[in-house]
Amino acid sequence: MPQLLVAHDFVCPWCWVALRQAELLRVEHPTLTLRWVGFELLPAGLTYTPRPKDPDADKKPPIPSRFELLLAADRLTLPTRSGKLSNSRMALEGAEYAWEAGKQDSYIERAYHAYWEEDRDISDLMVLKDVAEKSGLDGSEFAAALESRLYTDRIVEFDEDSHRAGIWNVPTWKFPEKWVAEQPYSVVSDMAGRFVTDAM
Repeated sequence: MPQLLVAHDFVCPWCWVALRQAELLRVEHPTLTLRWVGFELLPAGLTYTPRPKDPDADKKPPIPSRFELLLAADRLTLPTRSGKLSNSRMALEGAEYAWEAGKQDSYIERAYHAYWEEDRDISDLMVLKDVAEKSGLDGSEFAAALESRLYTDRIVEFDEDSHRAGIWNVPTWKFPEKWVAEQPYSVVSDMAGRFVTDAM
């Protein structure tokens, strides 16, 4: 069964799109397994600085951003959140626990849903424990694993460590043919089709 690695972070809107793309890929290529690998966008010490607003924006015709074009291409609407950004480190470590338990797909889907659609704080252990239990995991064992930081060394941090690993953007789909990042579904699907065919 072909396995494709996907570099991601739960708090990244582009990665929310990648999850929607993954749902389509599972239907189109049922033999394909996705291995979600955590790349933490905002590790301790790195802060998010929004781009300053264009002072002349009201005078100009609106121009869609790259992300807005991606949403349009894939016919998606990003959920509206409260704006509070969660620290994702513990949630990413939880995905490693879920991978070992054979429940990563369910955990990934529910963790993204908790953050984006339910506007929950995925830096809260109790929120993650609820996500884990709804994914079919033992909540107490899951929480104990996160509290003991068993999986912390598996998470790659931006910027320097991730760049050394060859990851400059999330999501990055690590196809053997070439790695691609922040692409519409048509691109990801075409490459996945070739990947699955070559793996047969």
